[in-house]
Amino acid sequence: MTHKQDRISIGLFRATLYAALVLFLNGCITTTANAQILYASAINSGGVATIFYINLATCESCSITPASPNIGTDDFIMLPDGSHLNLAPGAIRRLEAPPSVAIIWQIGNAQEYLAGQLAPSGLVYLIGPPGLTTYNPANNTFTFIGPMPASVLEVYDIFYIDGVLYANGINQSGDPILIEINVGNTLLSTITPWSVGYTDGEGGNWNGAEGLFFADASHTIYFYNPQDGTVSTICDIDTQFSIISLTTLPPGLPDYPCISGCTSDAGELAQGGPFNTCVNSILNIPAATQTVVEAGDLLQYVLFSNPADTAGSIVAVSNTPAFSFAPPMQPAVTYYVAAVVGNDLNGNVDLNDPCLDFSNALEVVWQPLPTVQLATPNSDVCAGGCRTLDVVLTGTGPFVVTGNLLSGGNVIGTFSETLGGNTGTLILCVPGGIQPGSVTVQTTALTDAWCICE
Repeated sequence: MTHKQDRISIGLFRATLYAALVLFLNGCITTTANAQILYASAINSGGVATIFYINLATCESCSITPASPNIGTDDFIMLPDGSHLNLAPGAIRRLEAPPSVAIIWQIGNAQEYLAGQLAPSGLVYLIGPPGLTTYNPANNTFTFIGPMPASVLEVYDIFYIDGVLYANGINQSGDPILIEINVGNTLLSTITPWSVGYTDGEGGNWNGAEGLFFADASHTIYFYNPQDGTVSTICDIDTQFSIISLTTLPPGLPDYPCISGCTSDAGELAQGGPFNTCVNSILNIPAATQTVVEAGDLLQYVLFSNPADTAGSIVAVSNTPAFSFAPPMQPAVTYYVAAVVGNDLNGNVDLNDPCLDFSNALEVVWQPLPTVQLATPNSDVCAGGCRTLDVVLTGTGPFVVTGNLLSGGNVIGTFSETLGGNTGTLILCVPGGIQPGSVTVQTTALTDAWCICE
């Protein structure tokens, strides 16, 4: 990880933070907390997130929400009203206060904002490829502030240390950098080299020093002390979840209690796919393993359309890991399959169960059946003669067209032709000695890259 790299550039960063410290001692307001409690979002091996309470003084931790795909996998920010803002690759969502994971409000994340930080004003700073934006929790509106300097290639995280707003990322050469953000004019933000690199961090106080708590996407929490450039290991959390972001509670909110009784686990689906299944075939996948189903719970399988909103985009439910194509499914559309465990509600999993748990998801696309059209500009042919037919196909090549020539209801010839594209030609010959009359070209089977149509 980057925290183990050489730290020859720390002196520059330390000088920057010393200036920030002078400003702070002269009255600058900071949102970094001196409390020894952090909250972390973390993902299981299936990529589904939960929120943890972590006591840095004892390294004790526990879940305060069940694992849920509603929790963003990029960052989350606790808001003053107790709700929390979640950032995910496809959505920005606001969830109710823990332990609930119900969605209050959501919108797409087309700007690809990766991280957020609550400001003293109550606004949330969001950082991403476009630059710096504020989110207003009072009315769920966004205001773009400005881009980062041209030398910045990517930004990863945003945080306060001693009341100064920072982001980290890399420059155009791929080197780790620290950005002291100028909120009034983002293009004038100060950039210095930084050896710590990528962080999932939150500013705070450790043993009297203001610095940065950060995680390394595993189970460990570190503290960066800008006064001497050291990185200390604070806690190694005993959990199978990987920490992806850290935050603290806004002033005035009580600590959230640990949840108990959520031992059910939807387990894991064997990695595979994407699966391409014909609309006339049944999708079968291996059953979930490592499942834990409590008394009163039910294990089912769901087919859904939006990985950012699993529970809200379910289109089919099955008691076995098998699905058939049926409305409202559409061909050539990507769907996802996952196992789910929750309270048994009239024979189905209760999607409002606070201990609802989803497994990892597998991709599946229902492929449409191929079609073929045959045509010829001249339909006359003599016995013993041949005719070229134009072929138009739908589906994914290569294609194999198989069929018969019929005369008077009798098969007088067969054909099987492989075509690489969606158009081509087929040469058919009528055997000699056939009596005058109509000859019918009958396709008996059509195969493309995915499906067989007979």
